[in-house]
Amino acid sequence: MLTPTDIHILVGLLTSVTSPDDVEIMLGDLVYDGKADERRDVDVTVTYKDANGIVTAFKGIEVKKHARPLDVTHIEQLCIKLNDMPNISHKAIVSASGYRQPAIKKAEAHGVNLYSLIPWDNPMAGFEHIRFQPDFHVKYKTLTWAKGPLVIYNPSDNIPSEIKNKITDDIRIFGNISSNDNNKTIKQLDDKLSLDTVQNLINKEEIKALSPGVEKEVECHINDLGNLYINLEGSKIPLKQALVKGVVVWQEQKLLPVYKAIIRVGESKPYVGCAIMETPQGDLVGFPVSRVDRNINLINIPVSERNKEKIRKLRLK
Repeated sequence: MLTPTDIHILVGLLTSVTSPDDVEIMLGDLVYDGKADERRDVDVTVTYKDANGIVTAFKGIEVKKHARPLDVTHIEQLCIKLNDMPNISHKAIVSASGYRQPAIKKAEAHGVNLYSLIPWDNPMAGFEHIRFQPDFHVKYKTLTWAKGPLVIYNPSDNIPSEIKNKITDDIRIFGNISSNDNNKTIKQLDDKLSLDTVQNLINKEEIKALSPGVEKEVECHINDLGNLYINLEGSKIPLKQALVKGVVVWQEQKLLPVYKAIIRVGESKPYVGCAIMETPQGDLVGFPVSRVDRNINLINIPVSERNKEKIRKLRLK
């Protein structure tokens, strides 16, 4: 379930819940390499400052998810990389696949701390202040369209049926469309308006009060679409307003967790653990627990971040 990008972000988030509030944690930071004379990517950096804003410690963490345990060559390369960065005062590696014994000895010789991200096989043990019961789960409610939706443009205009029938899904939209905008056809705009409507309905009291499985008809007017128009057989037709209507329903699902823990090599108790679940939308949500405090936190990895091949300069706190 967890991709290399997921592991990268998860380690950063778990680092954040085990760190004081006044530290800065960055994913994909660029750190100066004195031997290469250039700034290079480090997976996770943790910056500690005193009351005067002076950096007192700067931790660099490399995160790896390989198919096999990291060998001495992998560790040697990472140790040299971190040791060539003079600003890094504390160096660490987190592996989701473990380490071979010579690799552990190599890291010790270079003064680099090793951690493993492992399955947390017994979430009833490991931390004194919290235990996850075997049947622990999260009920997740999602508002969806049970019927429809139907999107009607310019609903107050009397557009002849012969023209309406020519407005197909693949008709292109013009106007205030940016080069990065995905809503360049009628179908794409329909999908966006349908999604936006659901997001707006979630906060309405009458919708919140619905029980799961109970359907409700809705109509939502969008009064200003901006400077949008379509070209139809040489005629410019503005898209001024829209009416989105259909039937919505709350769907309730049971999210079952996967348990992960970060443990320092050579120790038996986890440093931080997490119950993590995937939502129907593709986000990852989790409940981390650590040795540092007794708080119950919630972490979230949006699907937009999960889909990135590389994380760059993402500040967590």
